[in-house]
Amino acid sequence: MKLVTRAQWGARQYRTPGGSTPYSRARRGVKVHYLGTGYTDRPHTACAAYVRKLQDSHMDGNGWSDIGYSFVVCTHGYVHEGRGLRRRNSANGNTSLNEQDYAVCALVGSSGLTEPTDDQLDGIRDAIEYCREEGPAGDWIGGHRDGYATSCPGDALYAWVHAGAARPRSTEPTQSEEDTDMPIAKLHETNPTDTELELDEWVGLAFKDAVIHSGPRTLVGPLYVQLTFGQDSAVDAEFTVRFVSTDNQGGSVSGYGDLGPFPARGTHQFLHNVNVPTGKQLRFEIKAASPLSAPVILTHRLVTGDWLNG
Repeated sequence: MKLVTRAQWGARQYRTPGGSTPYSRARRGVKVHYLGTGYTDRPHTACAAYVRKLQDSHMDGNGWSDIGYSFVVCTHGYVHEGRGLRRRNSANGNTSLNEQDYAVCALVGSSGLTEPTDDQLDGIRDAIEYCREEGPAGDWIGGHRDGYATSCPGDALYAWVHAGAARPRSTEPTQSEEDTDMPIAKLHETNPTDTELELDEWVGLAFKDAVIHSGPRTLVGPLYVQLTFGQDSAVDAEFTVRFVSTDNQGGSVSGYGDLGPFPARGTHQFLHNVNVPTGKQLRFEIKAASPLSAPVILTHRLVTGDWLNG
């Protein structure tokens, strides 16, 4: 899950006592929401500012003690922590409904952008599973309109929810993909290389500043990577990425989880918090999850936040 904590998106401090009210029992499940106003999609670099704007609207306009939702998911699939797992939300309609279920809002509007992206559906699903595993929350999934008179979360999201809220893509290559000779894409990075990116085979990219990224180090704040794909990539082409620590002797240790699959068209940004163990170095890995036919450009490899020793 691509979690963006309150500190990372710049949340205001919530007001007490209302904003600190804990849940008094386990949640039945998760209710999915949308904004209910017009929304225009934006680059991921602008999403945190929009979540701050949403919090301001809830606190200053509605008079609430905090942003109303448990989590907010942008179109790029990042899950922004709202009231989180422990503090009761205020978005489901009344105290009983707020107590009953978590509230996960997609940055989708009633006009403008009205249908969720595949990355966003993956992010919502990540948030649902996170609520179940860490909440606790039961298996029930519904929309805001279930049990409350509203059009939220809009027809598109509501149809997806009541069809089972399945992920939009499979991460597994089909048998035909495994048995067929597949095209190879060239991978270019800021520190120029000419790496072939083959189907379902991880390709590792060491970060340019290997000394800074050598463990033991802890990154406080997100690591930022951006990939751009040629627009002549096949429409259904996909890729997967992950952050790993490695000893540079052929042994990779995946400690940060696989992200994807993502469509191999346009630009994708990745934010992740990492710890680099003693004797290891940080590396970014990518593999083709389905045939790629256009160059992959690693345009940015930036670290934000502070590296701490040990």
